[in-house]
Amino acid sequence: MEQQLLQEQIKPNALAFKVSVIFAAYILVTIIVTGLLNLDMGPTASVATRIISGALNWLPFIFAVYYVQNTHKKDLGGFITYGRAFSAGFRFSVYAGLFTGILMFLYYQFIDAAAMEKIVDATVAAAKNDQEAKGIEMMRPYFTISTAFGAAVMFTISGLIISLITAAILKKEKPLHYDEA
Repeated sequence: MEQQLLQEQIKPNALAFKVSVIFAAYILVTIIVTGLLNLDMGPTASVATRIISGALNWLPFIFAVYYVQNTHKKDLGGFITYGRAFSAGFRFSVYAGLFTGILMFLYYQFIDAAAMEKIVDATVAAAKNDQEAKGIEMMRPYFTISTAFGAAVMFTISGLIISLITAAILKKEKPLHYDEA
């Protein structure tokens, strides 16, 4: 009964919101640093660059999902149900996807529009045939929006899967006859 009251009082929203803002800012910083270092992140990027880029994006994301769930577990006294842990991680993922998408849109639309043009040009150059290149050129005005939307959806869906897995690892339900004394 006390655990149920504690779960009703302590919600993971504020924690998930705070960590997702930090994560989105981290992603924006990695995009800016990538641009400053003049690294190719388009379709012609080397395998090593893609692996390093993936690790720099996904390992912090996985850690952030775990951190939100584990911190919420500690806030609840060391016990958390599977559903509650999943909910905390998924909330983070939704917020992180939303904020990352917004920041990416703002960056590529207003701060460094030339970076998106460079990515689109590289994509056109990597096209396999003229029809594919024409299709990419037709989509040029929408690349910024589709990139931001794609990032938001990607982080949300990936976070759903990661939250399912980490919730199973972190769950620890309070025994029926547990004394807090």
